[in-house]
Amino acid sequence: MPPKPHSRESARHDGAATRKRLLDAAVECLIECGVAGTTTLAVQHRAGVSRGALLHHFPNHAALLAASVAELVARNEKAVALSRLGLHEAGDPLEGAIRAVAFAASQPAALAELELWAVARTDETLRQAVIAAERAARRDLDRVYSELFGRWSGSEAYDEAISLTLHFIRGLAISENIRTSPQRRDRLIAAWTAAMRSMLEGDSEAGAGRRR
Repeated sequence: MPPKPHSRESARHDGAATRKRLLDAAVECLIECGVAGTTTLAVQHRAGVSRGALLHHFPNHAALLAASVAELVARNEKAVALSRLGLHEAGDPLEGAIRAVAFAASQPAALAELELWAVARTDETLRQAVIAAERAARRDLDRVYSELFGRWSGSEAYDEAISLTLHFIRGLAISENIRTSPQRRDRLIAAWTAAMRSMLEGDSEAGAGRRR
C-alpha cells in the first residue's frame, strides 16, 4: 500500500532537516578543526544522525566537502554585507569599504573557505564544487560590492579595482594566519586604499585635466 501524501511530505521535510543538520555540522567542523578534522565520522557525531542517514545524503567525504562549499560561500557573503555594522565608519569612505571587506574576510567561515580552495588544488571534485559555488554567489557578491563601492562604479577601472581588492583581501587574510600585526594591517590597508583611489579616480582626474 503506497504511503499517504502527507507521509511523503513529512519524509521530505525530515530529509531536508537532516541534510541541513549535516551541512551545519560539516561547516562547524571545517571552522573549528579544518579540512583534516572534518571526517565523515566527526560530522556524523556532531550532527547526531545515523551512519545510514549521512551516507544517504552524502555518500562520501568528497560529496560532503563539496556541499559545504556553497554553505560557506553563503555565510561569507552575509558577513561582507553585515561587516560595516561591526566597524566604526572611517572618515574616508573608500578606506571604510575596504576595511569592511577585510573584516569579513578575517572571520572563521571565510578562512575555512580559503582552506577548501587550497585543498581543491589536488581534488578535482572539490575544485568543481568551489567553482560552481562561487559562480552561483556572484550576483550576491556583486550586489554587496556595489553597495560598498557603488559611488566609483562609473570609473573605467572599476571592475579591475574590485577584482584586485578581492585578491588583496584574501592574501591579507592568509598571511595573517602566520603573522598578525594590527599596525602592519593598517599600513597595508592604507597603502591599498591609496592605490585603489588612484585606479578609480585617476581616469576622471586625467579627463578633467584634459578639459582644462
